[in-house]
Parts: sequence; C-alpha cells; structure tokens
Amino acid sequence: MIYFILIVMAILGIYFAFRYISLLYAFRKMKQEMCDIQKDLTQNQMLHMPVPDRHLAEVVRAFNITLEGIQKERQKYEKREKEFQKQIENISHDLRTPLTVILGYLKFIKNKPHMTQDKELKETIEVIEYKAETMKNLVAQFYEFSRLNAGDYKLKLDRVDISRILRESLAGNYQVLQQSDLNVSADIPEHPVWILGETAALERVFLNLMQNAGRYADTCLNIRVQENAENVSVFFVNDTKSLFEEDISHLFDRFYMGDHSRNQGGTGLGLTVAKSLAEEMGGALSVHMDRSGLSEQEDSRMMLCFELRYKVFSFFEPPC
Repeated sequence: MIYFILIVMAILGIYFAFRYISLLYAFRKMKQEMCDIQKDLTQNQMLHMPVPDRHLAEVVRAFNITLEGIQKERQKYEKREKEFQKQIENISHDLRTPLTVILGYLKFIKNKPHMTQDKELKETIEVIEYKAETMKNLVAQFYEFSRLNAGDYKLKLDRVDISRILRESLAGNYQVLQQSDLNVSADIPEHPVWILGETAALERVFLNLMQNAGRYADTCLNIRVQENAENVSVFFVNDTKSLFEEDISHLFDRFYMGDHSRNQGGTGLGLTVAKSLAEEMGGALSVHMDRSGLSEQEDSRMMLCFELRYKVFSFFEPPC
C-alpha cells in the first residue's frame, strides 16, 4: 500500500513538475513574441500557443483580439493620414499656379510709369505683393511637407559645399532679417566644407531656420560653423522672449506655433520640414535653450540654439 501511494505521489510530482516547466516555457515564449510584436506593429503578427493549455489559450485569444483591434485602428489611421497628405498636396499644387500669376501681374503693374507718381497706389500694391509672397511661401511649405510625409521627396545626394550654400542663403535673406530689426552676425569659413547633401534641400533648411529666427528672435541672430575631422555643425542662435522651456520639445511638431508667431504668417511646418530634410540627407537638427551668460535683468530672455549637424564628406567614400 505504501509503495502504491509513493508511486502515485511520484507520478503526481512528475506531472506537476512537467506542467510548471511547460507553463514557464510558454510564458517565456509568449513574452518574447510580445516583445517582437511591440517592436513593429506594422507586421500584423499574432501571439501563438507554445504548449496546449485550455486556460492559456483563452488568454492568448483575448490578447490576439485586442491586438487585432489595435492593428485595424492603425490601418485606418494610416489610410486617413495618406488621404490627408494627398489632399494637402493637391490643394497646395492647385494654389501655386494662381499665386504665380497674381505675383506676375503685380510686378507688371509696379513697372507701369504712373506707379511712381501715385504713392498710395504703390504702397497698396507692395502690401498686396508681400501678402501674396507670404501665401506662396506657406503653400510651398505645405507642398514640401506633404511630399516628405508621403515619401515622394527623393533627394539626389552629392558632394556639396555647406559653407558656400550658407553664405549665399544668408546674403539672400540678410535684408529680410534686418527688416526684423535683428543684429545679425556670422562666422562662416571661407574654405569649402564638403558634406553629402543636396543644394536645394540645404537652401530650404537654411531658409526655414532664418524665417524662424525672424519670427521668434528678439534682438540678435548669430550663425556660426564649427568643424572637425568627422563632423560639421551649423549653429543658429538667437535670443527670444516669446518662447518658453515647455515649447522646446514641440518646436519640430507639425503645425505647432507659439502664440507670438500666429500673427506673423507662420504655418508651424517650417521646422518640421527642415528637420525632415536634414535627416533625409543623413544629418540631424536639434534645439535647446540656454540662459547662461544672461544677467538677472535679462532673466525673461532666453537663447534659442538650433544645431544642424552633418558628417564631413570623405573623398575616399563614393556618394550614394
């Protein structure tokens, strides 16, 4: 009798030990699968049963139902997002042609002989032209943003001199920055600084950063280039009273605008487009605030610093 009880207890011990090891193995496998699913929800993966178990199967079934709901919502969101981007692209494209025509007619009218005689009419035409140019820039921002998000903005990367492009961009926008009553200073090397990029994309990045300074800067803008054997960084540093520390983490969010910039024709897309273009060229655009060096009287003023960083192009590495 004792032997029989011992045999039964041994069998039960083996059974429960097997069950414990099986469940432990199942939970480990399920945990690994859940980690893999979490890494990439776009693959439409499902949780599998490592070992047969009725109660465990109910848990897996409930998890898969929830996961399937999340994946369906993601697919709906992606579809709505693509439709939204396409609508922006279509609207932007449709607006570009009439705006170009309007600006052409305005320049034609400005060149008429009687325009120089009627001062009031001349000023009115200049205001209309300025507003039309602003609208054209806004439409261009929307168009570029929609193309970048849709993956249609294909850059042809080649060896370009970032210092030359920066000097030319600054010269082309210097008058606009001065009209904002900014004290502009620059430290840009005269010698070539080669990176892998695209001229038009770099010009857009610099333009957007300068326009941002024109809206947010209080009194000054400093542009400088730092380089070493591996990297080159372009810094755009300006003081500001219209931004706060809580704004910093949102500056690259699409359609985000500080309250001060809402009256200055901004879209909230300039920095978003600049960051996307920089990354498309293998670079990085970051921002931080700095109060160092400011006196107590200047405590309300902060220094906004944008850093555009690229890897220096090596002549021994062929362009992509």
